[in-house]
Amino acid sequence: IGTQFSQNIMCNPKTTTTMRNIFSLFLFATATTCFAQINTFFVKPIQTDINYSAVQDSNLIVRNTTTNINKLFLFIGGTGSNTNSYQTISNFAGNLGYDVINLSYPNTVAAASLGSSSDSMAFNKYRQEVCYGTPLSVEVTVDTLNSIYTRTVKLLNYLNITYPTQNWNQYLINATTLDWSKIAVGGHSQGGGHACYFAKFNDVERVLMFSSPNDYSNFFSSSANWLRTSGITAMSKHFAYLNLLDEIVTFNKQLTNIQGLGIYPLYDTTYVDISSSPYSNSHCLYTTQTPGLAILYHNSTMKFSSINNSVWTYMLTSNITTNINEIKISSEFSIYPNPTNSIININSEYNLLGKTYIVQNLAGQTVLTGKSSNNNFFRIDFSLLENGIYFVSIDKNTFKVIKQ
Repeated sequence: IGTQFSQNIMCNPKTTTTMRNIFSLFLFATATTCFAQINTFFVKPIQTDINYSAVQDSNLIVRNTTTNINKLFLFIGGTGSNTNSYQTISNFAGNLGYDVINLSYPNTVAAASLGSSSDSMAFNKYRQEVCYGTPLSVEVTVDTLNSIYTRTVKLLNYLNITYPTQNWNQYLINATTLDWSKIAVGGHSQGGGHACYFAKFNDVERVLMFSSPNDYSNFFSSSANWLRTSGITAMSKHFAYLNLLDEIVTFNKQLTNIQGLGIYPLYDTTYVDISSSPYSNSHCLYTTQTPGLAILYHNSTMKFSSINNSVWTYMLTSNITTNINEIKISSEFSIYPNPTNSIININSEYNLLGKTYIVQNLAGQTVLTGKSSNNNFFRIDFSLLENGIYFVSIDKNTFKVIKQ
């Protein structure tokens, strides 16, 4: 696969047929591990609601019949794929004790195809429509019924009714609301981006991004707006696994995306091919494995291999501990814009007049200091600082700011 092919995939919005052809060859027949303790079966969307089309791809369900850790792994596949394409990682997670839903959903439009859009909110609209069914995007047409969220809720309700002794309802707060605290959400390619998008608005158990997120704007030469927006799920719960030789969206652009998200350089990158778990506790992992039957380097993070098995186990089972540099600000403060390229505005319910603020870099060095001259509002100028992550402390509160 040459450079011209990569550019066509990234820049041409009509990538549907190409991506579907890629994933029709995305096979994992080389898997040899025995998953004797899991039960794998399929559920058609129309079984969960008669309003779904009868010809839609089936959802893949995996359940461990011996050990269950009472966590759901909600896996979301890439562009043009079907759930069979990801049976290996689904079985693998099931073997670790997860309940697994490998979801069927509308996935014909690649996220990378939006890279040339002049609409700065194009990726936001795309993610919102596919994930929740809000009619915002000109690139996709997904109603609420066919959104990822609704499909997941309806499937869990079906499983709860059909298999009442298996406790599927533990992943629902009520009949229409997911309990994200018990759900590890992950995905490959555009699916990894969807997983990350859900984590922006919900406190998920963890979020796993394989060869993603791919929401890089070639038009604006930056990561997507939604990636740079503060989210609910802590960075310590985010894991990205990339291939240095990715043809769909280059590694440098993916690195820009996870920097916009905030997990890099909060966590340094780790080359997994020459290291072993726990990979220096990194959440930014990369490989240069050849794709083999997976056809593309972009797909190699999903192939069956000893390296991937170790990485998958680490991502799915490692303890979530807050990075010492990741400190959440009190809810009484409002900071914007963040990331910034110059001025940070800070609002507070408290009187900050005369309070001293300190700005430190990742090395703990103080790079700025000053005092607030207003009661509830002040500004800090970051324009002379190098791009990177900084921590602002004021009146016993510390928060992270990204300069880019």
